[in-house]
Amino acid sequence: MKKVAVLGSTGSIGRQTLDVIASQCDSLEVSALVAYSDAETLAKQKIKYGAGYAALIAEKGADCLIDAVKGADTVVVATRGIIALDAVLFALKEGKTVALANKETLVCGGELVRSRLAGACGRLVTLDSEHSAIWQCLAGEDSAAVKRLILTASGGAFLNYTEEQLKTAKAREALKHPTWNMGNKITIDSATMMNKGLEIIEASYLFDVPQEKIDVLIHPQSVVHSLVEFVDGSVMAQMACPDMRLPIQYALTYPERLPSCVKPLDLVGACLEFYAPDCNKFKCISLCRQAFAMGGLYPTVLNAANDVCVDAYLKNKIGFFDIAEIIEKVLNCFSPRGEVSAEAIKKTDAEVKKFTASLTAEI
Repeated sequence: MKKVAVLGSTGSIGRQTLDVIASQCDSLEVSALVAYSDAETLAKQKIKYGAGYAALIAEKGADCLIDAVKGADTVVVATRGIIALDAVLFALKEGKTVALANKETLVCGGELVRSRLAGACGRLVTLDSEHSAIWQCLAGEDSAAVKRLILTASGGAFLNYTEEQLKTAKAREALKHPTWNMGNKITIDSATMMNKGLEIIEASYLFDVPQEKIDVLIHPQSVVHSLVEFVDGSVMAQMACPDMRLPIQYALTYPERLPSCVKPLDLVGACLEFYAPDCNKFKCISLCRQAFAMGGLYPTVLNAANDVCVDAYLKNKIGFFDIAEIIEKVLNCFSPRGEVSAEAIKKTDAEVKKFTASLTAEI
């Protein structure tokens, strides 16, 4: 039996991960559960899934994440923010498999993760649907034959909004995602397309591909989860019904492919559309590329500023276009110092959030 620790068990990805584990109970079992503050749900999960360890970050601090990792073979990271970075680095050092659903770990700490992977026997896999698709398309392929990676994006709730409509678009509209059922933060990131920009950074670290060879394609149906173009002109795509349980199961049971509860894909009569992203309406992709090119702690600056802006937008304190404008201002005004380290990331994150909050208060 493979023992799985689920960090962020009460969130959307955490709950779906537990569904997958329950459906594959012959090979997977829950060893530990960690949530931020939802004590009631965590207590029910502990009983239902027979977890030997359960803890709340709000009560025990980030150290409980490392405690949860110790007894596991595989660690699912579905927490928000950078709080699990130390636990990820510890898990890799201890030779465990880290199944990553958390974007911030690689966006902010990609250099640290890559360094740890080079000197440890741990393994990093992805739960993200787009990155899982690329992972599957690259299986058995020579990296030298890869021309580019193509990340697909649904376009979010505001895909067909005009610039005039976006000026007054409220968070409640952005949360009505057309194809995916996700948490509020990532649903807003989908509407701004920040999530796709962050995925470019992640993909670069996951597959050792420069960002110049990673493109984005709008695909509203969310059936083609990503594509890989090869130097001979061939393009390979991974398709499935939009259901996060599939990439979760693939990561947890790899290299096996097992039957799942995901609805089979029926392409009869299907209409699959693809568009180039509108970078005038959705500037966050370009901001992500800019921050990644600046290097060092700048991706942490970008990520922290976005966290504050999304929270302000959800509370109706700022407008849709203010999100990108404030993030751009922070990138241009804030100069992080020092080399990338876990402590520097945490310090920069806190400082940028304070600075960005002062900017959102001026709107």
